[in-house]
Amino acid sequence: MAMSPLEIISQDLDWREAELGSLKVLLIRRDTTDLQKLVLLRACWALLYAHYEGFVKTAMTIFYDEARKRVQNCGSLPKLTRLFALERMLRQLKGLPPIDFLTEIEDFVNAHHAGKPTFPEVETKSNLWPNVFSEILDVADLSVPSLETHKFLINTLVSRRNNIAHGQRDLITDISYYRSHETAVYDLMYELSYSIDERLRKAPYV
Repeated sequence: MAMSPLEIISQDLDWREAELGSLKVLLIRRDTTDLQKLVLLRACWALLYAHYEGFVKTAMTIFYDEARKRVQNCGSLPKLTRLFALERMLRQLKGLPPIDFLTEIEDFVNAHHAGKPTFPEVETKSNLWPNVFSEILDVADLSVPSLETHKFLINTLVSRRNNIAHGQRDLITDISYYRSHETAVYDLMYELSYSIDERLRKAPYV
């Protein structure tokens, strides 16, 4: 039996949690020196961001793959989701000469609106700031309330990750400080998982 979207998303989340957990095991070992802890915390921070962004992109890709299978016509999608599906086509229309543009517009509903949707790749812009995440959610008609709650922590996660990725000496010195950001990321991951599952149980996906 094929796995449900939620099962596939949960499977993706499992390996990410396991990988982050492996680094934390090293952090709490008694024979880990203070210098090693500093290095491990920087590694944990960079990996936490990678899994935050990677999970969001993977989960949204699973959502849109399932949406494409379930929806028979693009016109039944919520407006922003429909716009996302038609974005590439609409951009192409803008570049046409006037006569071709008119011809395409006159046949647009039959040619594209009534057909099954084709969604482009979800773009996280390599810096998944809270406002970028919020836009991704709005387009998919999804709700993750904890994003607003954890907005400051996620901003810090992205900012300090960028510093680490660019070779700056941005030291994370407190394990509890790291864990507060990890907890925020897990909250977002789980809420996104359940939001996708809940959304796929409602029209136009059922």
